[in-house]
Amino acid sequence: MDQLESAHIDQYEKSSSLTRDEIKTFTISALGGSLEFYDFVVYVFFAQIIAQLFFDSSTPIGGLLLSFTVFASGYLARVFGGIIFSHYGDKSGRKNSFALTVFLMAAPTFLIGVLPTFSQIGIAATLLLIACRIAQGLAIGGEIPCSITFIYEHAHKSRRGLACGVLFCGIILGIFLGSSVGALLSHYLTKEQLYSWGWRLPFLAGGVLGLIGVYLRRFLKETPVYKKMKKENIKLPVGIVVSQYKFELFQTGTSIWALAVAVTLYLLYLPTYLSVYHGFESGDILFINSAAVFFYAVIIILFGILSDRIGPRKVLNFGLILLIAFSYPIFNNFSANNFNSIYFCYAIVSVATASITAGSIYILAQSFPAKIRYSGASLSYNLAFGIFGGFTPLIATTLIKQTNLNTSPAFYMIGVSLFALCFSFMKSGKTFAHSD
Repeated sequence: MDQLESAHIDQYEKSSSLTRDEIKTFTISALGGSLEFYDFVVYVFFAQIIAQLFFDSSTPIGGLLLSFTVFASGYLARVFGGIIFSHYGDKSGRKNSFALTVFLMAAPTFLIGVLPTFSQIGIAATLLLIACRIAQGLAIGGEIPCSITFIYEHAHKSRRGLACGVLFCGIILGIFLGSSVGALLSHYLTKEQLYSWGWRLPFLAGGVLGLIGVYLRRFLKETPVYKKMKKENIKLPVGIVVSQYKFELFQTGTSIWALAVAVTLYLLYLPTYLSVYHGFESGDILFINSAAVFFYAVIIILFGILSDRIGPRKVLNFGLILLIAFSYPIFNNFSANNFNSIYFCYAIVSVATASITAGSIYILAQSFPAKIRYSGASLSYNLAFGIFGGFTPLIATTLIKQTNLNTSPAFYMIGVSLFALCFSFMKSGKTFAHSD
């Protein structure tokens, strides 16, 4: 057991009960993260309707817009948003950035709900929609790394794992909320109602709820860590990350890469995979998938608590080993109408992904000093999710096509997990868990 792991156990034994400020900070941060991530992902569940209302898909240009702009706004914009907001947050305060990101998400979400369609104003509707999605991408790119930094620096050193677990429980529940709203509206409204006005409801509601999040975050305090170091005048925090913390950036990036692939492959891509390659009804799979997402969200908290007890690296490695050991059996056992194989898959994946989430997010926050923590976390997280998370469905589909093996996505998951596990065991000699 290394010095850092021993320190985690000592801190846990000396910990006191949660303070009122911690409860307030954890709750508001998780609630805000949930509402903001709902705003970001609800678009996905209505993408088919939106495509027909806002894109002229009868022309090649319309088809290209439909194919590429959603990807660009949904993934690449978050990388730039992370760089912009992290620079602001490291120089001007976490709280200021925290309030700005939730507003930048809420406003365009509400605007999407009131936009005129292509049939009303033509290509202007498409351009306005793209602008709103870019704004959302910028916001989510700044929100999650800021949330990690903010809640980590507010938590007692013995409860930082719990803090990260609560935060990501809220964020993942935002996905569950978006999925549930989509399912309920699709069930209770007719197709004509959905296309006429029903699709607007989740965006209008999301915008209003987001503004409530803006109001609630007014009651949060600046982190005590930032108050201590705010006098340090750093011109370009991200420059320090790239020049002086290459190993930390790469090490945390590999664990977030594994997380991004696991979430995208198993929780987003898998329903389509099972429908296309094994003939399952998509409705049946989506119901099971939603239940798995909820289970995943809840047990992140348990693994966060475990991170405080035994250290986040052991928790991370446990999840990586599970994926290495079970990814191939999971894909190999899939067959038509074999629901037991799906239950087995989601049980393993929910536990493994929750373990990786709790461990990797904690390690991400403690791997950079306070003066550049937001920038370091942002660059690592957004590059991993923005690039590798976004391309996972394409990689999985291409592997199947090139190898003629339906099990080939498992090898990608195994390879990424092995890569992350190897880097997890490497030590940089730098740790900032106890310096702030």
